[in-house]
Amino acid sequence: MAPGGNAGSGLEIEHLIAQRRLELAGKPGIAGLVSNGKTFSIAVFASLGGLVYGYNQGMFGQILSMNNFAKASGVTGIDNPTLSGFLTSILELGAWVGVLANGILADTLGRKLCVVVACVLFCIGVIVQACTHGGSYDYILGGRFVTGIGVGSLSMIVPLYNAELAPPEIRGSLVALQQLAITFGIMISYWITYGTNFIGGTGDGQSKAAWLVPITIQLVPALVLAIGIMFMPQSPRWLMNQGREEECRDIIANLRRLPPDAPLVEMEFLEVKAQRLFEERISHRDFPQYQDGSFSSNFQLGLRGYASLLTNRGNFKRTAVAVLVMTFQQWTGVNFILYYAPFIFQRLGLSGKTISLLASGVVGIVMFLATIPAVLYVDQWGRKPTLIVGAIVMG
Repeated sequence: MAPGGNAGSGLEIEHLIAQRRLELAGKPGIAGLVSNGKTFSIAVFASLGGLVYGYNQGMFGQILSMNNFAKASGVTGIDNPTLSGFLTSILELGAWVGVLANGILADTLGRKLCVVVACVLFCIGVIVQACTHGGSYDYILGGRFVTGIGVGSLSMIVPLYNAELAPPEIRGSLVALQQLAITFGIMISYWITYGTNFIGGTGDGQSKAAWLVPITIQLVPALVLAIGIMFMPQSPRWLMNQGREEECRDIIANLRRLPPDAPLVEMEFLEVKAQRLFEERISHRDFPQYQDGSFSSNFQLGLRGYASLLTNRGNFKRTAVAVLVMTFQQWTGVNFILYYAPFIFQRLGLSGKTISLLASGVVGIVMFLATIPAVLYVDQWGRKPTLIVGAIVMG
């Protein structure tokens, strides 16, 4: 009877804790974003990382169709499919490197410094691209690869940072801000390049500024993010992992605008601490030989962590779902539209490069507007229904 009684008591305690957590939690959706205004504002600022990613994606496809850019880079639109494909995909290759490196850097440097490093790399890549001249596309290749490392790092670290700042009831919305920022960046890139396309005319006399302005203007949000993020709060979860528990508690209290001893603050603090203790115990159980705290041991733990995504059955299932969802999302051809929209519209019969750029701008507006409902209501509708509806509408 005793074991059964203890198990029953444990379940009752868990139920009471869960019930109390729900009572303390705020509302999801717009009401939750308003009541957590400080956290929401910080997440909006951090999502500048998504804006520079989206802007870079949308901008490059537009300048590919500009006469002066073709002369400076030696790239004539998409007449050479292999070259044009490589010029666009090399950004994604760099992004892949940036994401892989972030796994270690985010835990070592912290989320904020990781954002700064990513912004610096992004700016270096932009400057290299701006140096393009003499009909050589080497500057574009090298610059886009380095830029890709930066945007890849930002595309991983910004949602992570937002998620770790957010209370559970609006976590989905704050993570989705990254995608909203990306679509906003794509939208403004289309309209900026549509405007700069007229500098010096659209023919052979077109000015170098027509493509140089859209490229270099990316430096502004990247520098604002790099400087401004240093004034933002550190991630509570990262502080907990570093053993800085009191700082973790104080930041949670500050974000929720409550005193440190408030029940909600205490509950969130204990949730973060429980997660850290759970991860530490699993690590000690599975890898006792790598617990001395040295760099080599921490590196080995990181590698073993990546390997567990494939070797652990539960982790493999989660990894497979995430990878397959993103794979099929990419197979919809959305990136092809983002990069080559002007050329697609020309092939569909919209004569003139200016008209095709204008049509691309309309696509950008539609994408941005379609993302807004998901950001506002994903925590109310749920992740799967939102994904299914989006896929049906796209189909």
